[in-house]
Amino acid sequence: MKKSLLIVLTFCMLTYTNKTFSQASLRYLSETFSSVTVSTNVIYGNNISVLTGTPSSIPLVMDVYQPTGDVLTARPLIIVLHAGSFLPSVANGMAIGKKTDSAVVEMCMKFAKRGYVAVSADYRLGWNALSTNQDVRTGTLLNAVYRGLQDTKNCVRFFRNDAANANLYKIDVNRIAVGGFGAGAYLAMAYGSLNKTAELNLSKFINQSSTPPASYVNQIISGNFDGTDATALNTPNYATQSSSINVAFSLGGAAGDSSWIEAGETPIICLHAYKDPYAPYKTGNVIVAATGQFVVEASGSFDATKRSTRLGNQAIFQNSVFNDVYSTKAILNSAGIPGLYTHITPAPGPNMSCTGANANPQIEQSAPWDWWNEPVFIASYNAYSGTSNGTPLACKLKLENPDMSAIKGRKYMDTIQGFLNPRLVCALNLPGCVPASNTGIQNISNGNDLSIYPNPATFEINYVISDGNTIKKIDLFDATGRIVISLDGLNTNKFTLNRNQLNQGLYFSKIELGNKTILSRKIIIK
Repeated sequence: MKKSLLIVLTFCMLTYTNKTFSQASLRYLSETFSSVTVSTNVIYGNNISVLTGTPSSIPLVMDVYQPTGDVLTARPLIIVLHAGSFLPSVANGMAIGKKTDSAVVEMCMKFAKRGYVAVSADYRLGWNALSTNQDVRTGTLLNAVYRGLQDTKNCVRFFRNDAANANLYKIDVNRIAVGGFGAGAYLAMAYGSLNKTAELNLSKFINQSSTPPASYVNQIISGNFDGTDATALNTPNYATQSSSINVAFSLGGAAGDSSWIEAGETPIICLHAYKDPYAPYKTGNVIVAATGQFVVEASGSFDATKRSTRLGNQAIFQNSVFNDVYSTKAILNSAGIPGLYTHITPAPGPNMSCTGANANPQIEQSAPWDWWNEPVFIASYNAYSGTSNGTPLACKLKLENPDMSAIKGRKYMDTIQGFLNPRLVCALNLPGCVPASNTGIQNISNGNDLSIYPNPATFEINYVISDGNTIKKIDLFDATGRIVISLDGLNTNKFTLNRNQLNQGLYFSKIELGNKTILSRKIIIK
């Protein structure tokens, strides 16, 4: 089976000298607006909630972030969905779970300052997480995901409807991204992949206790995937508008099953803490945080992006050049899978003093980018529960994020934006994306005759050609296009290149063979 290799004609084109293009590409890649205008609690639709157990119609609301003073009339849209385990904030035993969560606000502000229209949207909540019956836990969670997916698609259609009529928000309807944190990330992962009834009929999504066994999600009652039909539990909104998007992104989310992802579907960008105890990084169990009870098996960021890559959905990231420090780090920590950033968080520490003599130990961090106002949470929980348990619960939450603070959260958000945003620029086809063709890199077909190993490398790199050809010349370029090693007159079928004083990072290795073919490979030195 043939693999795609890269021809490097020149690396100097990585540095753009065209002033007009540089000015155009500054927007989106950098914060070019100093202030943001926020419209709060904008109603984007209505639908049927089952949060209280009795179905009732509720408004669906969002906050819209726009760059102040922007004169563009067609701007890309990014919808951000909050975390919270599909239950209301505080009632879920967490300090997060609303559209005004600190991390969500920070992300929307950063996007708006870059020239996007950013939206923090609420969605319907409610499932029975504390049931002792697994069918109830699994079924109610899957239906919560399904309702949230319908609401998110409704939000996309709201903006397309606005663009076609009042055009208050000046959206480019051909450039839309959807992403989220935690539970919202599950919705983003499902957005581009959960689209066939057969995907709801996998064995793990079938309630074997019902007679006859049937899918936990009943579309006759809940409506279709887009939520554009009228049923007992769904009210259609803007049904004639398209729900399509260009790209989805996930922070600590998972797909219900990797088989949901099929060729031709939306590319995904995933950021995930490697040892997240609640959302599997690969494929594993989703559990109830409060009880540890099993809910369903899901496919996390590693398996989802790996499959998406194999099916060709990540091609936009493979065919673009990212030479920033975040991309280099991602390659080192994420097996080179395009669109995946793996957060390696510190190992859990000792017991925390605020939990007393019978303290639980710290656990692996799941969402180190979150932060919250601890006194406000304690007071809110005490008022909600009618107890004084807010203080010990606040400490328990910090077992998952022991150095929780605005400073820490914003540092993580800088990393998230540094990795996420350039890929959004490419997936949305915005100015500033650097396609491989612009750097003189082209894909060609050339079998498996050339081997370069190990990669990533620590001390040395081996080059082996096995088809009777010879290696004549090797050039090594750093990520800026500067040549750092050049070796000519080799005339061998195997050569070992010592690392010497090369720094850790991303390099491009250009190989000239005896038949004058020029090949290139990405090399990681760690």
